[in-house]
Formats: sequence, C-alpha cells, structure tokens
Amino acid sequence: MKFRWQLQPNPREKVESLAAQLEVPPLLARLLLQRGIEDADAASSFLDPRLDALHDPFLMRDMERTVERIEAARERREKVLIYGDYDVDGITSTVVLRRALEMMGMEADFHIPARLKDGYGLQPEVLVAAQGDGFGLAISVDSGIRGFEACRAAREAGLDLIVTDHHVPAAQLPPAYAILNPKRSDCSYPDKDLAAVGVVFKLVQALFKRAGKESVLPHFLKLVAIGTIADIVPLTGENRIFVKHGLAGLSDPRNVGLRELLSGAGIEGREVSQRDVGFRIVPRINAVTRMGGGREVVDLFSTRDARQARLIVEDMNLKNEQRRGEEAAILRQAEELERLRPQDFEASKRLLVLAGQDWHRGVIGIVASRLVERFNRPVLILSVGEGNTQGSGRSIEDFNLLEALEENAELFERFGGHAMAVGCSLDVTSCDDPRLTEIALRLDDYAQSRLQSEQLTPRLPIAGYLEPDSIDLNLVDQVERLAPWGAGNPRPVFAAEGLQVAAGPWILKQQHLKFQVQCNGSRGDAIWWKNASAADSIAASVQVEMAFTIGREVYQGESKLLLTVQDVK
Repeated sequence: MKFRWQLQPNPREKVESLAAQLEVPPLLARLLLQRGIEDADAASSFLDPRLDALHDPFLMRDMERTVERIEAARERREKVLIYGDYDVDGITSTVVLRRALEMMGMEADFHIPARLKDGYGLQPEVLVAAQGDGFGLAISVDSGIRGFEACRAAREAGLDLIVTDHHVPAAQLPPAYAILNPKRSDCSYPDKDLAAVGVVFKLVQALFKRAGKESVLPHFLKLVAIGTIADIVPLTGENRIFVKHGLAGLSDPRNVGLRELLSGAGIEGREVSQRDVGFRIVPRINAVTRMGGGREVVDLFSTRDARQARLIVEDMNLKNEQRRGEEAAILRQAEELERLRPQDFEASKRLLVLAGQDWHRGVIGIVASRLVERFNRPVLILSVGEGNTQGSGRSIEDFNLLEALEENAELFERFGGHAMAVGCSLDVTSCDDPRLTEIALRLDDYAQSRLQSEQLTPRLPIAGYLEPDSIDLNLVDQVERLAPWGAGNPRPVFAAEGLQVAAGPWILKQQHLKFQVQCNGSRGDAIWWKNASAADSIAASVQVEMAFTIGREVYQGESKLLLTVQDVK
C-alpha cells in the first residue's frame, strides 16, 4: 500500500434522516455528511448551486470605497492600469477586470510581470512609471497584500492603488488606497476561500450592480471557473457556484480565443470537466509565462480574429512541450543531487530544500509539486542565478509552509503565498553560498518539530466499502451529483473486497496499468496511473481489495464503467 486507508464515518441515523428529507439514496446522504453538510437546506444548496445564492459583494471590506473610486475614474476619464500576475488565477483576473472596465466605457491597460525576471509581487518602479505615463488609478489582482514598498511608492508618486488579493495578509496591511481581500482580519465577508479571480468577480458584480448590468455577469464565469480551478481553492461556497456554472458555459464558448484554446487542448465540442481544465487548459496557459511570455495570453481572450487566436494557441502548445522538457531535466538533476529515494531520508528529513544553478524558474513550482507527490513532504525548490535566487515551494495537508517561511523571515528578501504554496527570493548567486545550507537546516528543523513520521505517509479517506455487485453506472450517476470535484470537495474514494480480476493487466505507454474487474455481472475497466510496476502483482491475483474512484468513459457514444485505482492491498 502507498497510503494509510482511513474509513470515513457512517452515522446511520443521520444518514437515514438526511436521505429521507432530501429524497435521495443513503449513499448520497452519507457523502454529504462526510463533507460536513448535515442540514437539508445546506445540502439542497450544495446539490443545486444557484447564482442567486451569491453573497452581496458590498459585504466585503473596502468594496464601497473601491467602487466609488472606479466610478470617479470613469467620470474623470482616467486611464486605469491593471497590475496582473503571471499565473492562471492572475491572468484570468486581469482579463475579467479589463473586460468589465471596458464594458463600463473605461480605458484600461494591463501589466503582466515577467515570471523569469520580475518574480512574485508588485514592482514599485512599474507603478511609478505608470503615474508618469498618465495613469490615475492602478488595480492589482492576485498580488499586493504584502506589497508595502510598492504601495508606499505609488502613494508618494500620486497614484491611487487598489489591491485585490486573496493571499494571507501580514499583521499589518500595506498603505493602499483600498484593499479587497476576504482574508483581512477586519473583513466579515462570509466566504474566505475565494481565488483572486473570485475576488475580482465580486468587484465586477458590485460595479455592475450599480450600473444595472448584472444580467451579463454569467458570461464571465467561464474564465472565473478556469482561474478558480487553477488555484486549487476549496470548491465549496461561492467557488462551487462559479465552477459549476462556468464549466457549463465552457461546453459552448462564444469567445474566439477560448474556443481556439479548447480546440487546441483537444476538448472542443463536448462537456468540459474540472479535470479537463486542470490537466489540459491550465498547463497551456501557465506554460506561456513559465517559458518567458505573458501578454499574449491576455491577447488570446481579447482578440476577435480566429487566425490570430489559433496562432497564439499553437505557440502555447509549443511552450507547453518545452515546459515538459525543462521539468523533466530538473527532476533528473534533483534526483542525482540528492539521491532522492525514500530510504535515503525516511528517518531524517521532514522538509526538502533543493537548489540548482540556473534551474528554469518557470517550472520549479511544478517540480516541487512532483516531488511532494512522490515523497509526501514539503518541498522548496531554489533556482540560483546571477542576479538572485528565486524559490517555489509546495506542501502537504498537515504542514503550513507559509508559516515555516514566516518563522524564518530573516533568511529571505521577499516571500508570500499560502499554506500549501509559496514563492520567495533571496540575495544568493551561488549554490555554494552557506545561506542555502542554513535555509535547508532551519526549515527542516521547523518541520521536524511539527510533523510526525506517520504524517509522511499520505492518508487516503475511504468513503465506504461497496459490494462488487453494486458498482455500476447508476451508482456513478448518484456520485456525480456532488461534482464538480476539487479541493474541499474531492471525488470520493471507495473500497471493495473480493473484486474479481477478469482480464489483464496491460501496460499503457510504459507507465500506466489497465485491467478489468467483475462488477454487477459485467466487466469494468480499471486504470492505475503511473503504476506499471504493479503489473506482476495484479496478474498473480484472483481477487483484490482495492481503493478506487468511480466514473464513466464514453467511447463511440457508449458509456462504460471506469474505476480509477488509488491503492491496492
């Protein structure tokens, strides 16, 4: 086994009561309860997320002040600069806000920082230059909540700066004109888990509410869904509403660039899933900024020229292939550098810090994610260059990586992010600099004091055991009522004992495993991604005890049961 299986509770009386109130099968009621949804009204809202359930945007602190300043800018015909960010959340935020301001008759330009040169956060010189170029108002998206220097520079230059962000603030707020961030300690907004594009959507909602344009708000949800999924925020509350309706809209997009992007990703003309967005659309958008571009992604969603959009998407696909190559190269170097095998550090390191000279800064975050998946430890990857060192970190469920950096703040020039993902920079230009060793030791010491050895084996919550004869497409239909899946609402994992291996296994693309099991009188396909090494054990088995998710695959118009294997005992 790769995981610690943890059977989730099944409070029978509560299950029966909720199932009766909702008139749903007991299994669906059990899954709702396991998500902390015990009230029938809350359950109904979860199963049917409606746009009219969105909160009043003016509940967010500084919303009134922000809207009034933007309306004043429109009256004065001020130029507005949107200071974007280079990840998918930041780019979709930029596109949504720019389009909304243009629909209000305003002139809005944007700045996307260069991921490889500028790093994370607001650059003071960009804001000062904007004031000199005649901009009267700047609005940041997905950054700025810790941009003290940039906010002071904008104020001294006479440029009003509105910060919209969703990252965790420091103890004090920067001196911006206004700050929209539901994570502010003095903000009582009900939903604290919005992505940056969700915060921007709330701003657009407030602006359009005042302007009588609320009827067009659903058109923005396609991009809001993409940004929300990309940032891996909990798909509950308003995020669930955004994604549910946004995914429905992606099945028939009107935007020329979005349509070409779906076509280039191989998902045109069919229902688009959260997995499609996460594994096909998001990597292509991210690849542009990871490999040195940026502005062209915003242009993609702004153009009405199908040929121009097609050329941009072709370049995105090319950059995505380049990104994969860079990622694989750094992974190989990291493995050689640290001899990264579990037995090498099983009883020692709790947190991995890996540094390499001139590692491609656009992909170190992905490499960190790959290593977290492999070793279930927090990972910080540092790219050492001539000018400075930039880092990207990813964490595990039981460890707050941002707090680890905050505890050792003096080691870094700048850092930011949240519990599961961080970015940082420091004044180091050589891999031989002893400060890198100090960072590795101190962060590992911090992790040693907070992570127990059992936490390094990932948990696998099991929603319940199923009888093989109960596993069919009707069961899939029940479970799919809880979609869309994501952080905060993961696809439920079930287990079954005595599953009959009916055929196979077969190795796919030299890394995946496929076999068939007997379910409800017929055969169902089972796929075990990146586990070709388990072929011999499956081939030698008559029956297996297996943890899996259930879904359907459609081939030539016919639906078939598909089990995605998570683990086998």
